[in-house]
Amino acid sequence: MAKIDRKTGEQDNGEFEHKKRLGKDEYFMEIAKIVAKRSTCLRRDVGAVLVKDSHIISTGYNGTPAGLPHCTPETCVRKRLNIPSGKDPQLCRAVHAELNCIIQAARHGTSIEGNTTIYVTAFPCIDCTKVLINAGIKRIVYLGEYDSSNEVRNALIKESDIRLEKYTPNGES
Repeated sequence: MAKIDRKTGEQDNGEFEHKKRLGKDEYFMEIAKIVAKRSTCLRRDVGAVLVKDSHIISTGYNGTPAGLPHCTPETCVRKRLNIPSGKDPQLCRAVHAELNCIIQAARHGTSIEGNTTIYVTAFPCIDCTKVLINAGIKRIVYLGEYDSSNEVRNALIKESDIRLEKYTPNGES
């Protein structure tokens, strides 16, 4: 019996080319990259997707707290003072993508307890790492490096039960 092509509704006699289906890690990381495009930060676009049992429960991107003006060259102290990435984070107006994921889940009453993974387009900073550990996130899949030499953060990850995986495109982490 011939299959029906889902896109066209036509009978598929083997002449249609079928593309490879995305793996779950690739699917969720691609969504994180799209979420990053909502960032209001002038320096770095970061997106995150919080997944529980293979279902998206929240998304987040880095930007100013809800309802406040977006970052501008005038309001970004770090840009104005030319502060290098990873230095003096207390001078940043933005809430990080990972925190916004957890905040959104909490605001909507969505439990993050259980088999949860966060997909993030940048390696979490030390503060986000501590929050992710305390929130019970089981797995962090990250795309880009960010201050990966931070010894304290790396020790916390190693001491915790959290799994850290660098995402590699076109394949599962």
